[in-house]
Amino acid sequence: MQRYFHLHVAEDLPQPIEQCFYPDGGTSLHFYLPSPSTGDTPLAYFYSGQQRHYHSFAPGTEQITVRFQPGGAFHLLGLELAAIRVDTTANVIDVTQWPIVGLTALLYQLVDTPQPSERIALVEHWLLQRAKQLDLSLSTRMSLVPATLPRLIHTQANLDTFYGQLPMSRRQFERKFKQETGLSPAQLLQLNRVKIARNLLSQSPSLSLAQVAFDCGFYDQAHLHQHFLRVMQQTPGQYKKRKMSQISNKTPD
Repeated sequence: MQRYFHLHVAEDLPQPIEQCFYPDGGTSLHFYLPSPSTGDTPLAYFYSGQQRHYHSFAPGTEQITVRFQPGGAFHLLGLELAAIRVDTTANVIDVTQWPIVGLTALLYQLVDTPQPSERIALVEHWLLQRAKQLDLSLSTRMSLVPATLPRLIHTQANLDTFYGQLPMSRRQFERKFKQETGLSPAQLLQLNRVKIARNLLSQSPSLSLAQVAFDCGFYDQAHLHQHFLRVMQQTPGQYKKRKMSQISNKTPD
């Protein structure tokens, strides 16, 4: 689990709020909670996309989001991302149509519970109950994947060395890894490198792109450009220019 978010957009805003989200290999579960006075049905959506995207939040929107680490949705909800992506190409899925035990009851509990902290406690309790209900032997067999994540997402990780340290074949591990995360180890490694490159350019936009590429484990600047563009839909140079413009236009206190 990465974190919980509770969002409540003021009803008197003149227009929706647009927010940009960046991928990191994780997934999200969103609970949309209408006001009890509207009589609308609460909804739950699962998001598994791995590209930069924008989302608009209309005035009056209220929601709770659970952000999972890579593989977290598998261990807490039993969701096999590889199987999901065989059935649909959609990144946003209405999970109220899935037979997830206790989900409908949870949604209406959340609507009837006004305090954000109490809502998050309800979600956390439900997730823990779901994890306990999963097949323990399956969880034990798959425990190798989350245990290897810290090594895999290190920017200077070498995949050949990584695979050589595993107690199973590369093919076996990649199959298990994709079942849990929906990604190959190489894809997650590159997503994390792009994430760190984005953070470096945000915090220190004066750094040269060649230095950023080196610090983040890319072969060279062209390698950084290729992966950054694929994930972010903009080049690292464009992102850097925008960040430098934001700094130069910032109004002094």
